Amino acid sequence: MLAERWSIPVATTLRAKGVFPEDHELSLGVFGYAGSRHATNAILNSDLDCLIVLGSGFNERDTMHWTLRERPTAFMIHVNTDMDELTANGDLGHVVPGSCRGFLDLMHDRADVIAPTLQENQARRRQWVADIKAGPRLYDVENCSRQTVPIHPAAAITALRKVFPRNGSVLVDSGAHRAFAGHYWTAYEPRTYISATNLGPMGWAIPAAIGVQCARRDTRVAVITGDGCMQMHGIEVQTAARYQLPIIYLVINNGALGNVWLRARQYGALPAELTSIRDHAWAGFARALGAQGFTVHDPAELQGTFEKALAAGTTALIDVKADKDCPTPVYDFNAGVRAWSYHE
Repeated sequence: MLAERWSIPVATTLRAKGVFPEDHELSLGVFGYAGSRHATNAILNSDLDCLIVLGSGFNERDTMHWTLRERPTAFMIHVNTDMDELTANGDLGHVVPGSCRGFLDLMHDRADVIAPTLQENQARRRQWVADIKAGPRLYDVENCSRQTVPIHPAAAITALRKVFPRNGSVLVDSGAHRAFAGHYWTAYEPRTYISATNLGPMGWAIPAAIGVQCARRDTRVAVITGDGCMQMHGIEVQTAARYQLPIIYLVINNGALGNVWLRARQYGALPAELTSIRDHAWAGFARALGAQGFTVHDPAELQGTFEKALAAGTTALIDVKADKDCPTPVYDFNAGVRAWSYHE
């Protein structure tokens, strides 16, 4: 939370008072659906003393299928301007109606009072974080470098992250690719990872990237989307191409409604067929709309192709022929479902 631009003075002040060293890594990753193992271990850890929730709600995905309601032993402080969010989930600690910025500004103003208390247990707190980080951060990291054909989605996302500017903005569409992006993508600055996680509208990121690029003309913008999403709103690539906006569209083309197909195939051939999609030449589609188009079958060609697309300086779409038979890294979330679902 302290990485947000308006809260940097809080972190700076507490560092100046010896609470955080300059190189202290505050982020443990995403908690919830497709979250990192570090974040899961930290928030559900029995040694956690206090959990401050800034601006987030407590929906199913954010709470690891309601696990956060039942398991934390820590004292919780929930800050939100939305009273419905503050009151909809029962007794989850101390609620603070108001803005997160105001709350952090108050911390900044009271740094002289807060810092001495934090310093008392600084060594234990640092060791606690170090112990969490000593374990693996992600699941299935071998998939990030997998050289199989069709291409594993994690390999495509990892290759884009290697060449994409750290201050660039990536918009992640809705589907199985959202789980892979949420788990394997690393964001280094605020407002550089944008997703409509709570709503899940398919295809929204394709036109939304146009607005982001127009608002941030000096920043590179990329979209991670899927072939199902392209069938919803793919025509909006034409708008980006018409104005020569240098947006990179990465299409994880796995010939399926991936997230649904992974579940549907368990019920037989017909459900699997109904959630499969005919392969389309999305690179040719992009070229027909005035954009540049690339097709990648070999994972060894991913990074070079992304570099070409970035250097093109105009709208570019990369059609990555991906494998649909790839379980998403949502193991902790699924464990929460099994633990609390009345079906199990």
